[in-house]
Amino acid sequence: ILDILDDYGIKATFFVVGKEDEASLAAYQRIVDEGHTIAMHSYSHKYSDIYSSLDAFQTDLERIQNLIYDTTGVECRYYRFPGGSSNKVSNTDMSAYISYLNAQGITYYDWNVSSGDATTQAFTADELVENVMADVVKYKTSIVLLHDSTAKTTTVQALPAMIEALQQSGAVILPIDEDTTVIQHVCIQQ
Repeated sequence: ILDILDDYGIKATFFVVGKEDEASLAAYQRIVDEGHTIAMHSYSHKYSDIYSSLDAFQTDLERIQNLIYDTTGVECRYYRFPGGSSNKVSNTDMSAYISYLNAQGITYYDWNVSSGDATTQAFTADELVENVMADVVKYKTSIVLLHDSTAKTTTVQALPAMIEALQQSGAVILPIDEDTTVIQHVCIQQ
């Protein structure tokens, strides 16, 4: 994915989970070195652990923050909840986690466009592109949900065609930064 993005001169956002093997640590550093945004998606991505209590959530968040900082020197200020802020698996009301992130100065992002690669591997590369293109036209700012796990090979196959289709439609592809419109499924007031 990083090679494809480099070929097209595109910057993206990577919501990473905690992996401490040499290849993953090198990938985190490459994300930062190549000008992409690195963000947090939990350390463990184990819903039953992360969402068991606010203490468990805080511990997991601290682990991924520290790993990214120790590896890249970046203090992450962006988060994506596993399952999104509207997930229904949490034992604790999501507002507790949202309030905690808000108090820490961490902005969480959900998505308003999904390729479909999160739920099944049945989509072809062309179908993933079609899914994205059908929805990005609906929004001024689109946050597209894609996955980069080794099990998601179709996503990698779809990426060049997706980038080209987005560019041909006039879309500007940018990483999340402080100027990005926040997309959240659940939002609470401070």
